[in-house]
Amino acid sequence: MSSLESLIATAGEAPMIDSLDFTLPPASTACTDRRQHVRAYPTSASTLSPTGTRILRIRLGGDDFVDASSVRLVFTINNLDQNNPLTPVSGPWGCWQQVYLRSNGTELDNIPQYGRFHQQYGWNQLSMLEQFGEAGISGMAGSWGTTNQPAMGTIAANSSYTVMHKLHLSLFSSGKLLPTRYAPMELEVTLVNIVGDWLTTAGNVSTNFSVSNVQLLYDAYVLDEAVQESFYRSLLSSRTLAIPTMTVYQTSQVIPFGSTSYSFTTVRSFSKLSHVWLTFRTTGPKSSSFICPTTLPAGYTGATPALVDGAVAPSARLSIGPHYWPDPQPANTIPELFYMFQKALPGVPNITRDNYLNNSFTIVFDVRKVPSDPTSSISTRSGDLLRCDLLNLVTPAQGVPMEVTCTLFAFSVTAIRESGCTLLT
Repeated sequence: MSSLESLIATAGEAPMIDSLDFTLPPASTACTDRRQHVRAYPTSASTLSPTGTRILRIRLGGDDFVDASSVRLVFTINNLDQNNPLTPVSGPWGCWQQVYLRSNGTELDNIPQYGRFHQQYGWNQLSMLEQFGEAGISGMAGSWGTTNQPAMGTIAANSSYTVMHKLHLSLFSSGKLLPTRYAPMELEVTLVNIVGDWLTTAGNVSTNFSVSNVQLLYDAYVLDEAVQESFYRSLLSSRTLAIPTMTVYQTSQVIPFGSTSYSFTTVRSFSKLSHVWLTFRTTGPKSSSFICPTTLPAGYTGATPALVDGAVAPSARLSIGPHYWPDPQPANTIPELFYMFQKALPGVPNITRDNYLNNSFTIVFDVRKVPSDPTSSISTRSGDLLRCDLLNLVTPAQGVPMEVTCTLFAFSVTAIRESGCTLLT
């Protein structure tokens, strides 16, 4: 027997191919009594406006188990203008500014620019099928747009639109059944106070709107009594339910006018830092303005520089202590920056090169040691500074500022005990 045959023999037989496997799947009804479609309502104000009440809170509790993958935020957008249409520049998620998720006082999520975060992480990086599916669910139209993406639609004068979207928060993205008896949750969302961060403000358009009838939809599971008691008995015996999650930290800085290079540092201790995302904006809404700092935004009246890789294309490198990404020299071509962006995603996004440059430009540094394993991420607890160096920037004339937003993704664990939740980062 050859070495190859010996190796194959010791590896064992291959499982029967799926087309010849006629075994029935195991039943799961023994552990589940029923599944219910449930809605939760705000405990505070139910109607929000940019100039009035802007904060609402929704609490989840009880003895059921919440299916994290089913959680959706539903609300009605009311155009209060009698004559002009309301024209959002992003999906309905763009109307939210600050979003918190807490459990018994423990802060699990704190995202200060949620609309911008969701637009890039929860929309721009999706595949074509995922975008059309999300556009259909969100309710803001779904026709083919000029940027090779579904258009988000408008709301006619004196009309309303009911919309729905996911919430890209740690526990809600875990894919687990969450025991709300020991992990009660409170969602707090804040409406934008600067309408230009979400709406088109040029021309005959409306900027007068309100949000009402806010609800949180989800599926609640009622487990078999014996299974549930066994589960709770385990938690009461000082056992810990460890849920893998991703924690997000955002910070924004203004690049001084006229600067062609910029360096900034971020101090944040994570045991497992996975990604660093950089996005840029000048004028325009925060929720959807993701411009390349060498291709100026629409409406700019100066000379637009030609895109020349290595000359006008931005150059970027991340350093954490003595380590660099990429090494040994910065990424300074659009293909390489686009490749770094795609490499950090689970699939190919519905983004053309032109769309990447003008509407969804992102610089991503993937610092995981093993791309498929978030636990292989690196630690920033040793006191090393996280530093980003940017070169070859082209700042607009006429004194228009440029802002860079740094978003850190870190692997974390939400530990649920009988005494409550703890976030381990």
